Amino acid sequence: MFIDLFKKLNITLPVALVEELETQKKKQKDQIFFLRLMENDEIIEVAEFMSEIEVYQEIIPLWTDDNSNYIGLYIQGACKYRICYINHEETDLSPGFRSISSFITKLELHPNFDWDELEKDYPSEIEISSTEMDEDLSCIDELNNLISSNQLENDDIRCQYIFSIMALTPIKHLESLIKYLDDEDMYVQERACEMIGYHRYIPAREKLLEVSKNGMHNGKLAAKRALARIREKQKEEI
Repeated sequence: MFIDLFKKLNITLPVALVEELETQKKKQKDQIFFLRLMENDEIIEVAEFMSEIEVYQEIIPLWTDDNSNYIGLYIQGACKYRICYINHEETDLSPGFRSISSFITKLELHPNFDWDELEKDYPSEIEISSTEMDEDLSCIDELNNLISSNQLENDDIRCQYIFSIMALTPIKHLESLIKYLDDEDMYVQERACEMIGYHRYIPAREKLLEVSKNGMHNGKLAAKRALARIREKQKEEI
């Protein structure tokens, strides 16, 4: 029972979320899912390991692909109750789904899919509702406040906060990502190029050209890829 697990881990979650997990657990007993909801002892073992690493301390792992990758739930912090992917090779804890419900819906539609194959809520290529936009912008504001007010000494946490901001940014607010193209963290600059390229955001073209010539190594390559995607969009619009 998940309620027993969360009591043991001193985690408080809304009853509705716990019930969604219980329902999913029952379905996984009757059907094979590529992303498997872990047993309680497995969750405890992975959670205890993750709790020693600062960037993971707001997340509890719940699903696994049995290849040392996990799907986690934010249980506190600005991204609370959103779902992220915990990759054993590359750390990117930006939310992929806005809720357990949203993730489970996609999972049950495509039980054979891995994380990369699932259509996610973030980043979004479509216009979202005003309520969802308000929720996401509020989360972004909270993350920005954490970055600026705490004067984060841990570069890894700052990087993960910015990754989350970029993933959550609605398409109407993409101009706010341009500043990250000048970031001194090479991973932030690279991700900004990737995200702008994903959205094929034409107003960032001139800045991307600059990064492709003068950016850091990773940034240069990512900027060139982003520019190629923007050129594709411009051709489509002719």
